[in-house]
Amino acid sequence: MKLEYITRGMSDVRGKPRVYLTCHPEDRERAIPLISEDLLRHANCAVWHDAEMNAPYDPQELGVCLDEMQLMVLAVTSKFLYTACRARDVALKYALRQHIPVLPILLESGLSREFNRVTDTKLQVVNRCVSDSTATPYDEVLDTYLKSVLVGDELAERVRDAFDAYVFLSYRKKDRRHAQRLMHLIHENRQFRDIAIWYDEFLVPGERYDEAIRAAFEKSSLFALAVTPNLLEPKNYVLREEYPMARSRRQKKGDLEIVPVELYETERGDARTERLKMETVYRDIPPIQDEHQPREMNAALLEALRRISKKENDGSARHRFFIGLAYLCGIDVEVDRDRAIALLESAATDPEPCFDATEKLVDMYINGDGVARDMDRAVGWQKTLCDQYRAEYEKGRSPDEHLGFGTRYFRALMGLSDLLREAGKLSDAVASAELALTVAGTLTDEVGAREVQRDTAVICNRLGGLFRARGERDRAEEYYRRALDINARLAREMGTARARRDLSVSQERLGDVYRHRKDLDRAEALYREALSLREALAEADDSPRARRDLSAIRTKLGNIKRSRMDYDGAAADYRAALALDKVLSEELRTWQARDDCAVSLVKLGEVQRARGACREAAALQQEAVAIFEKNAAETGSAQYRKNLAAGLEKLAKSLDGLDRRDEAISCLERAVVLREALLTEFPSHTASHELATTLCLFAEYTRDAGMMERTLRLWEEICRNHPEYERYADRARRALEKLTGRD
Repeated sequence: MKLEYITRGMSDVRGKPRVYLTCHPEDRERAIPLISEDLLRHANCAVWHDAEMNAPYDPQELGVCLDEMQLMVLAVTSKFLYTACRARDVALKYALRQHIPVLPILLESGLSREFNRVTDTKLQVVNRCVSDSTATPYDEVLDTYLKSVLVGDELAERVRDAFDAYVFLSYRKKDRRHAQRLMHLIHENRQFRDIAIWYDEFLVPGERYDEAIRAAFEKSSLFALAVTPNLLEPKNYVLREEYPMARSRRQKKGDLEIVPVELYETERGDARTERLKMETVYRDIPPIQDEHQPREMNAALLEALRRISKKENDGSARHRFFIGLAYLCGIDVEVDRDRAIALLESAATDPEPCFDATEKLVDMYINGDGVARDMDRAVGWQKTLCDQYRAEYEKGRSPDEHLGFGTRYFRALMGLSDLLREAGKLSDAVASAELALTVAGTLTDEVGAREVQRDTAVICNRLGGLFRARGERDRAEEYYRRALDINARLAREMGTARARRDLSVSQERLGDVYRHRKDLDRAEALYREALSLREALAEADDSPRARRDLSAIRTKLGNIKRSRMDYDGAAADYRAALALDKVLSEELRTWQARDDCAVSLVKLGEVQRARGACREAAALQQEAVAIFEKNAAETGSAQYRKNLAAGLEKLAKSLDGLDRRDEAISCLERAVVLREALLTEFPSHTASHELATTLCLFAEYTRDAGMMERTLRLWEEICRNHPEYERYADRARRALEKLTGRD
C-alpha cells in the first residue's frame, strides 16, 4: 500500500478525523479528487487513499490502517459492483467486520438497491446523482451524515480538555504493533482510562512531522518508551531525537516522567532486549518495566503520574461522554470500541444523563459505528432520547429559561418517525410524526411564530409522505395541502429564496398526488405555479440546483400535456427542459447530467414523432443514443444500459417512420442483445418483462412468428407469479394469431 492523504489546503494531517476513501482502480482518477472535494467541503478531516490500488498489498497492513479510520467512504460505480476489486471484496468486508462505519456514495444513478444486493448489506447510500427536486439535496444529506460520524474541531478540543494527563508514546515505527499493545496495556487499568496517549498515527515525513512531534511532546507530562531490540539500532529517530528531548526536559524542568516498558510476545518467540546495553546507549534511563509483569508496570506508571500531579476530573456523565468519544474515534488514545460503548451507555443512562451521549448511540447503531448496524437498537435509543428531552421540556421553565428543550424534543420525535418508517413500521412512524406536530404548536414562545410555522410545514410534508406510502391519498393530500398553505403564507410574508423554493416543492408534491389520481387539471395548475416561482429563482440564482429544479418541473408539465395528446405544448416544455439539461451536462460533466440530457432528448423525440416530425425525432433520438452509449461504455452501469436499450427502441420507431426499416431492425437487434444480457446478469420478472417487450416489438417489425412465440412464453412464465402481466400475454397471443393466420 502507498497511503496518501488530502486535507484542506494540504494542512497538517494530525489531529484531524480520519476518512479512508476507496473505489475501483479504474475509477480512481475521477473518484478520489471528486469525492475528496465533497468531503472536505463539509468536514475538516484527512481523506486517506491508496495511491497504488492495483499493486500487491499486505492484508495485515490494510487492517492496521483501517482500524484507525473513523469512516470508510466508497465511490460506487458499476465497475465497483460488477468487477472484482480490493475495495469491494476486501476493504468493505473488513470494515463491516470491525464495525467501522461505511458510507457508499453513488456516482451513477440506479445503483441503490444493486449496491445492497451485490454486497449483501443494508447500508444507507448517498446518491451524488440525485435530480429529484423534492428530494433532500446531496450536499445536505452528506453534511448530516458526516456530522453524525466525525468529530468536529470544536468538539475534539473539548474531548482533549477532558483528559487527566497526556502521555507521549515513543517507539520505532517498525514496532508499531508493540506500541499499540502498550497503549492497551496502560488503558486496561481503570485508573489510567482518562489518560491520553499521543503517538504518530501515520508516517508523514518532513518539517511538519517534526513540528507535530515537538508540539505533542510539549503538552505531555509522561514519556512512555516502547523498548524492543530495535531501539539499539544506531542512528534511529528515538535515540537521536525523542529520548534526548525527554532526558533534557526532565533534567532542566523536572516536569516530565520517563517510564520505559520492554515489549515482547512469548508465543511469537520475540527476542528480548539487552538491558545492560540499553542502560549504556540510553543514558540515565529509569528502570525498565516488563509488560508481562503488569502489577509492577502499573505501579511505576501510577507513581510517575502522582509525581506530575495528574489532573482530577468530575466523573460526570458529560466527562464519560467525552472520553467515550475519544476511544470511539481514536482522539489521542487507541481506538477501543468496546470501551467507548460502555462509557457512552453509562453517560446516556446516568440519573443526570448526557443527551449528547444518547444521540451518539442512535447514530452509532444507524451507521454501524463501533457496533453492528441495528435499527431496533437505534429506535430504542431514539425513544430514550425523546423521553429525556420531554422530561426536560416539561419541567415548566419560563420562556426566558427554555434552553431549547422543546425544539430538541420536536426534532427527536421527527427523527424517531424517520427511523420507524425506515424499519417499515409506518403506523408507529405516523404516531410519532403526529405527536411532533402537536409539540410544534407549543413552541411559539421558544422559537417564534415563523419558525413554528416552518417546522409545522416540514412535519406536514413528512406526514403527507407517510400517508402516501400507506396508500391513503386523501390523508396525504390533506397534509400536503396544509404544508402548501403554510409555505405560501411564509413566502408572502418573508419573500426569501428559501421560503419560495419551499413553496414550489410543496406545489410539486401536491401536484404529484393529483397526477397519480389522473386529476391532470389540478396537477398542471400546481406545476405551473411551481414553474413561475422556479423561473424567478433561477433568474436570481443561476446555480445548477436552480436549473435542475426548473428542468424537473418543465418535464412534469410536458408529461401532462403529452398524456393529453397536446404534443405542441409538450414539445415546448420538453425543449425548454432540454436547453437547461444541455447546459448542465456541459457544465457538470457527470454521467448523471449527461443521462438527464439524453432522457430529455428522448422525450422531445417522442412528441416530435407523434407530431409527424419523424426526421427531427430520429435526429434527437440518435443524439440520445450516442450519450447512452458513452455512459454505458464508460461505466458498464445496468441503468445506463437499460436506458440505451430503451433509446434504441424509440429510435427504431422513428426510423421506421422514415422508411429506414433495415436501420430500425438493426436498432432492435442491439436492444434485444442488451436486454438479454441484463436478464442474465440481473434475473427478475421486471428484466424478463422488458426483454419480452423488446422481443414483441422486434417480432412485429420482422413478422417473425418464432420470435413472437418466445415472447409469449416469457410473459406466460412471468404470469405464474405475477398475474397482473396477463394483458401482455394476451397481446402476444393475438399478435401470434395474426402472424400465423389463425385469427
